[in-house]
Amino acid sequence: MDQNRPEASTSIRDTAIHRGTAIVAEGGGQRGIYTAGVLDAFLSAGFNPFEIGVGASAGAQNLSSYFISMPGYAMRAIAELSVTPNFMVPYRWLGKRSVLDLDMYFSRLLDDPIYQFPCGEIDKLAGRRRLVFVATSKSDLTATYLEPDSDSLLTHMKASSAVPFLYKGGVAVDSDILVDGGVADPVPVRRAHALGANRIVVIRTVPGYAATTCWRQRLKALRLGRAMPIAMSAMLERHEQAYDDAMQFIRQPPAGVEIVQIAPEVPLHSQVFGSRSDALMADYAIGRQAGEAALEKLPCWLQPAPLGSRYIGERRSQSNSYTNSPLPTERIRA
Repeated sequence: MDQNRPEASTSIRDTAIHRGTAIVAEGGGQRGIYTAGVLDAFLSAGFNPFEIGVGASAGAQNLSSYFISMPGYAMRAIAELSVTPNFMVPYRWLGKRSVLDLDMYFSRLLDDPIYQFPCGEIDKLAGRRRLVFVATSKSDLTATYLEPDSDSLLTHMKASSAVPFLYKGGVAVDSDILVDGGVADPVPVRRAHALGANRIVVIRTVPGYAATTCWRQRLKALRLGRAMPIAMSAMLERHEQAYDDAMQFIRQPPAGVEIVQIAPEVPLHSQVFGSRSDALMADYAIGRQAGEAALEKLPCWLQPAPLGSRYIGERRSQSNSYTNSPLPTERIRA
């Protein structure tokens, strides 16, 4: 057996699943290494009670390895594959090639023995857990919810991660072209609720108090002073509307729904892309610490408790806090 080849663990595959629970993972590119740290802390403790997992972009990748019990896998993929010299090359913006080489990244997940993802393990979730990826239809910017199997997993994961304009063309799924799920549903907490969850853990990659994301500033910078194309402006407006809607849902959840956020206290060291290795590993460590802090409370949280929203991992002057609109327009595909 190849000792370098990643394998799924059997340690928590049979963990008791609590019906009506969900875990939601925000995207954030390389900042997803914070989420990897949180989930690795959960895996180390054998903690995965979630019936439903909904992730966008890097969040989809993280939840995939979490749901099949692969500690350390997401951290290595982000810390090693996304820092290779040819993964992100900004000057490719001026030509026909994509700034982000997602083709290389996902080919390594498919074929490289060191990083190969055991896609067949996903089929073992059927009937027990529900794993959902968010993507966005390029044509009308509606949210598309993908439920992968072993054959479609990497294609769906790539579609959820195909950052507009940085990965040109998007990803074909059935008869549609899909791009990053962060456009139409960046924090898919409403989707988790629509699937039947009333206790939801949300892992963020920005501080929980953040009123907006950095998409607009970063894409403006990438344009290097040129006017922003209409298509780019439309995607940013859709993203910001969806983000605001998710934040409103988290602040004021429906009756009978409790939401816990795990979020960094301050902005992470890493960037969406182009981060230094030391920054990535620092944020992974911060994520592990946040996950370990959450584990002090979450097992009790699974029992009957006051409802509302609360935070784990940051200080908030709100009730129900712990220190340290309609459902988006959508398509559903299996």
